[in-house]
Amino acid sequence: MAEKGARAQLEPVARQMYIEGQSLTAIAEALQVSRNTLTDWKARTKAPNDDRDEWDKAREMKRGFEQRLEAIRENIMNEIEESALVSIKQVSPAMFDSLSKVDALLDRNRKAARDAQDTIAKQRGEMFLQFIKDLIEYGGKHDEAITAAIQDNFDDLIQWGREKYAA
Repeated sequence: MAEKGARAQLEPVARQMYIEGQSLTAIAEALQVSRNTLTDWKARTKAPNDDRDEWDKAREMKRGFEQRLEAIRENIMNEIEESALVSIKQVSPAMFDSLSKVDALLDRNRKAARDAQDTIAKQRGEMFLQFIKDLIEYGGKHDEAITAAIQDNFDDLIQWGREKYAA
Protein backbone atom coordinates (compact mmCIF):
# COMPACT_ATOMS: atom_id res chain seq x y z
CA MET A 1 0.00 0.00 0.00
CA ALA A 2 1.05 3.56 -0.63
CA GLU A 3 2.12 5.58 2.36
CA LYS A 4 -0.48 7.59 4.20
CA GLY A 5 -0.27 11.21 3.09
CA ALA A 6 0.79 10.40 -0.48
CA ARG A 7 -2.44 11.82 -1.88
CA ALA A 8 -0.84 15.04 -3.16
CA GLN A 9 1.60 13.01 -5.23
CA LEU A 10 -0.67 10.17 -6.31
CA GLU A 11 -4.02 11.83 -6.99
CA PRO A 12 -2.91 13.72 -10.14
CA VAL A 13 -1.30 10.54 -11.45
CA ALA A 14 -4.45 8.54 -10.74
CA ARG A 15 -6.60 11.18 -12.44
CA GLN A 16 -4.44 11.15 -15.56
CA MET A 17 -4.49 7.36 -15.69
CA TYR A 18 -8.28 7.46 -15.43
CA ILE A 19 -8.55 10.07 -18.20
CA GLU A 20 -6.34 7.87 -20.38
CA GLY A 21 -8.92 5.11 -20.00
CA GLN A 22 -7.65 2.87 -17.21
CA SER A 23 -10.09 1.37 -14.75
CA LEU A 24 -10.09 2.31 -11.08
CA THR A 25 -9.10 -1.27 -10.23
CA ALA A 26 -6.06 -1.12 -12.54
CA ILE A 27 -5.08 2.28 -11.15
CA ALA A 28 -5.44 1.05 -7.57
CA GLU A 29 -3.17 -1.88 -8.30
CA ALA A 30 -0.59 0.22 -10.15
CA LEU A 31 -0.38 2.95 -7.51
CA GLN A 32 -0.78 0.65 -4.51
CA VAL A 33 -3.83 2.47 -3.14
CA SER A 34 -7.26 1.05 -2.41
CA ARG A 35 -10.07 1.33 -4.91
CA ASN A 36 -12.12 3.00 -2.16
CA THR A 37 -9.44 5.69 -1.84
CA LEU A 38 -9.63 6.38 -5.57
CA THR A 39 -13.42 6.50 -5.43
CA ASP A 40 -13.15 9.02 -2.59
CA TRP A 41 -10.66 11.22 -4.51
CA LYS A 42 -12.90 11.08 -7.56
CA ALA A 43 -16.05 11.91 -5.56
CA ARG A 44 -14.40 14.98 -4.00
CA THR A 45 -14.31 16.58 -7.47
CA LYS A 46 -18.08 16.34 -7.92
CA ALA A 47 -19.93 19.61 -7.51
CA PRO A 48 -23.27 19.63 -5.70
CA ASN A 49 -26.20 19.21 -8.07
CA ASP A 50 -23.90 17.77 -10.75
CA ASP A 51 -24.30 14.20 -11.96
CA ARG A 52 -20.65 13.71 -13.01
CA ASP A 53 -17.35 14.37 -11.30
CA GLU A 54 -14.40 16.18 -12.88
CA TRP A 55 -12.54 12.92 -13.64
CA ASP A 56 -15.45 11.61 -15.72
CA LYS A 57 -15.89 14.95 -17.47
CA ALA A 58 -12.21 15.08 -18.43
CA ARG A 59 -12.30 11.49 -19.69
CA GLU A 60 -15.36 12.19 -21.82
CA MET A 61 -13.84 15.38 -23.22
CA LYS A 62 -10.68 13.54 -24.22
CA ARG A 63 -12.63 10.76 -25.91
CA GLY A 64 -14.94 13.24 -27.61
CA PHE A 65 -12.06 15.36 -28.91
CA GLU A 66 -10.24 12.36 -30.36
CA GLN A 67 -13.42 11.00 -31.93
CA ARG A 68 -14.24 14.35 -33.53
CA LEU A 69 -10.73 14.66 -34.94
CA GLU A 70 -10.89 11.12 -36.33
CA ALA A 71 -14.28 11.87 -37.95
CA ILE A 72 -12.97 15.10 -39.49
CA ARG A 73 -9.92 13.28 -40.81
CA GLU A 74 -12.12 10.56 -42.29
CA ASN A 75 -14.33 13.15 -44.01
CA ILE A 76 -11.34 14.96 -45.52
CA MET A 77 -9.84 11.65 -46.70
CA ASN A 78 -13.16 10.67 -48.33
CA GLU A 79 -13.37 14.03 -50.07
CA ILE A 80 -9.78 13.72 -51.34
CA GLU A 81 -10.43 10.18 -52.58
CA GLU A 82 -13.64 11.20 -54.36
CA SER A 83 -11.92 14.15 -56.01
CA ALA A 84 -8.95 12.01 -57.01
CA LEU A 85 -11.25 9.49 -58.70
CA VAL A 86 -12.37 12.21 -61.12
CA SER A 87 -8.93 13.69 -61.57
CA ILE A 88 -5.94 14.26 -59.34
CA LYS A 89 -6.12 17.90 -60.44
CA GLN A 90 -9.51 18.16 -58.70
CA VAL A 91 -7.87 17.74 -55.30
CA SER A 92 -7.30 21.20 -53.90
CA PRO A 93 -4.19 22.12 -51.93
CA ALA A 94 -6.54 23.33 -49.17
CA MET A 95 -7.76 19.73 -48.66
CA PHE A 96 -4.20 18.50 -48.19
CA ASP A 97 -3.49 21.42 -45.88
CA SER A 98 -6.58 20.57 -43.79
CA LEU A 99 -5.58 16.92 -43.67
CA SER A 100 -2.09 17.88 -42.57
CA LYS A 101 -3.41 20.09 -39.77
CA VAL A 102 -5.82 17.44 -38.47
CA ASP A 103 -3.05 14.83 -38.56
CA ALA A 104 -0.79 17.20 -36.62
CA LEU A 105 -3.48 17.64 -33.95
CA LEU A 106 -3.96 13.88 -33.69
CA ASP A 107 -0.21 13.33 -33.46
CA ARG A 108 0.10 15.99 -30.74
CA ASN A 109 -2.77 14.43 -28.79
CA ARG A 110 -1.26 10.94 -29.06
CA LYS A 111 2.16 12.25 -28.04
CA ALA A 112 0.63 13.90 -24.97
CA ALA A 113 -0.97 10.57 -24.05
CA ARG A 114 2.36 8.75 -24.46
CA ASP A 115 4.13 11.44 -22.41
CA ALA A 116 1.55 11.06 -19.66
CA GLN A 117 2.12 7.29 -19.62
CA ASP A 118 5.89 7.87 -19.48
CA THR A 119 5.43 10.25 -16.55
CA ILE A 120 3.29 7.70 -14.74
CA ALA A 121 5.90 4.98 -15.32
CA LYS A 122 8.66 7.29 -14.09
CA GLN A 123 6.72 8.18 -10.95
CA ARG A 124 6.06 4.53 -10.21
CA GLY A 125 9.79 3.82 -10.57
CA GLU A 126 10.63 6.72 -8.28
CA MET A 127 8.14 5.46 -5.71
CA PHE A 128 9.77 2.02 -5.81
CA LEU A 129 13.25 3.47 -5.34
CA GLN A 130 12.02 5.61 -2.45
CA PHE A 131 10.55 2.48 -0.87
CA ILE A 132 13.93 0.72 -1.17
CA LYS A 133 15.67 3.73 0.43
CA ASP A 134 13.12 3.72 3.26
CA LEU A 135 13.61 -0.01 3.74
CA ILE A 136 17.39 0.43 3.95
CA GLU A 137 16.93 3.25 6.46
CA TYR A 138 14.55 1.11 8.52
CA GLY A 139 16.98 -1.80 8.41
CA GLY A 140 19.82 0.44 9.53
CA LYS A 141 17.83 1.53 12.58
CA HIS A 142 16.05 -1.70 13.53
CA ASP A 143 17.43 -4.80 11.84
CA GLU A 144 20.80 -5.03 10.10
CA ALA A 145 19.69 -8.31 8.47
CA ILE A 146 17.27 -6.33 6.27
CA THR A 147 20.07 -4.11 5.02
CA ALA A 148 22.35 -7.12 4.46
CA ALA A 149 19.61 -8.94 2.52
CA ILE A 150 19.05 -5.89 0.32
CA GLN A 151 22.78 -5.58 -0.35
CA ASP A 152 23.14 -9.28 -1.16
CA ASN A 153 20.19 -9.24 -3.56
CA PHE A 154 20.30 -5.67 -4.83
CA ASP A 155 20.54 -6.44 -8.57
CA ASP A 156 17.70 -8.97 -8.41
CA LEU A 157 15.60 -6.56 -6.36
CA ILE A 158 16.08 -3.73 -8.85
CA GLN A 159 15.26 -6.03 -11.78
CA TRP A 160 12.13 -7.21 -9.99
CA GLY A 161 11.15 -3.57 -9.36
CA ARG A 162 11.64 -2.69 -13.02
CA GLU A 163 9.42 -5.56 -14.10
CA LYS A 164 6.72 -4.86 -11.53
CA TYR A 165 6.60 -1.07 -11.33
CA ALA A 166 7.92 0.32 -14.61
CA ALA A 167 5.67 -1.76 -16.85
